[in-house]
Amino acid sequence: MNRLGIESIMLDTSFCIRLMDANDDLHSNALEYFKFFLQEKISIHLSTIVVAEYSVGDDPQNLPLGNLQIETFDFRDAATSGIFHKELMGNKTNVAGYNRRIIANDVKILAQIRNRDIQAIISKDVSSLTSYVNPLINSNLLNVRFIDMNKRLNEQLGELFPL
Repeated sequence: MNRLGIESIMLDTSFCIRLMDANDDLHSNALEYFKFFLQEKISIHLSTIVVAEYSVGDDPQNLPLGNLQIETFDFRDAATSGIFHKELMGNKTNVAGYNRRIIANDVKILAQIRNRDIQAIISKDVSSLTSYVNPLINSNLLNVRFIDMNKRLNEQLGELFPL
């Protein structure tokens, strides 16, 4: 087992944006993590939902697709998303004044993680940890490690100095 203690990880949109934008403040963190995942032979997964979000700002063909396992959102993921949404929101919608339930993309990606037994997700969006990840873990619907890419890899590994 590698020093992060995981064998698989899902990249979220914020990670992909920082990985590909050399001018972003978190680019070096993203690059450091990505190289570590490759070096440690951690299976790197990318949801088609992330591809859709990423394509708003850049051509997803620019992503390192040869190193990624693309995960399509399927029927089972949709059903799991509904279970997750109900746990998080009850029967309420998450968009005020909208007369149907809209399920956040983060919840859909977490459903994919659960259905594929992916062990971790990496993101800069710590609010999704408190809004979605922790409540689903606490309700025993999800078992995943959240890796905060705002922290350098050496901090995640408990080391004093960067690799």
